[in-house]
Amino acid sequence: MISKEYGKYTLICDICGAGTDDEFDSFQDAIDAREDIGWKSKRVEGEWVDICPDCIE
Repeated sequence: MISKEYGKYTLICDICGAGTDDEFDSFQDAIDAREDIGWKSKRVEGEWVDICPDCIE
């Protein structure tokens, strides 16, 4: 999931709950960077989930 705290966006894995150290200025910036930093997004039971590199394996 993409979470917003203190005006910055971060990625949080929907499987294990791990987050990124990277912060993004906008929701769109987080979406654009997601795959560049090794994360995947996929649809599960009609909902989008974000998955960290460790959980992809």
